[in-house]
Amino acid sequence: MMTTIISLLSCNMSDSYNKLPFGGYEVDFEGGNNNRLMKNNKMLIDSGLVDCKYNEKYLLISVDTTYSMEPEKIRKSDLHYFLQDIVNDTIIKKVSYSDLRKIIKEKSLEDIDITK
Repeated sequence: MMTTIISLLSCNMSDSYNKLPFGGYEVDFEGGNNNRLMKNNKMLIDSGLVDCKYNEKYLLISVDTTYSMEPEKIRKSDLHYFLQDIVNDTIIKKVSYSDLRKIIKEKSLEDIDITK
């Protein structure tokens, strides 16, 4: 009985829920392919979120679509990437790995680079 309780507590402690400081975005890292992104309580990415970084202008998101329980181990070039312009509140745009690398360089987004 005690082992079960300890296991449940350790699983819950690894979960992470973050409300981003803009636009009603919320990131929920439950582990494996259960990581998700919401905006104003609506699901934008319902599983596979690997990384989410932002600054005052952009939100960069990477997603694993293989349903891996260890998405952080998927090669960065095999992930799907999305770019959100926070200032203009544009729809999340899917971009390729190579295009995102170019955008990061063009817009000086090295501080939120999720492709490394």
